[in-house]
Amino acid sequence: MKPSLIKRRCPAQQTMCRAILACPRQAVIYIVDELEPLGGKIVFDYEKCDECGKCAAECCGQAIEMR
Repeated sequence: MKPSLIKRRCPAQQTMCRAILACPRQAVIYIVDELEPLGGKIVFDYEKCDECGKCAAECCGQAIEMR
């Protein structure tokens, strides 16, 4: 199963996102995007992702589900 973001639950803040730090393969990435309400978004690099689920377990907003 791959991680999937529930955008309405995600605060999308690079400095507070524990999922970014939890990923052993650096597959969780913050991207600056001025079109987003908070100025950025969390995305997944599925080529790097090994589907371990650590990002979902550490997400402080419970915004990541494994699907």
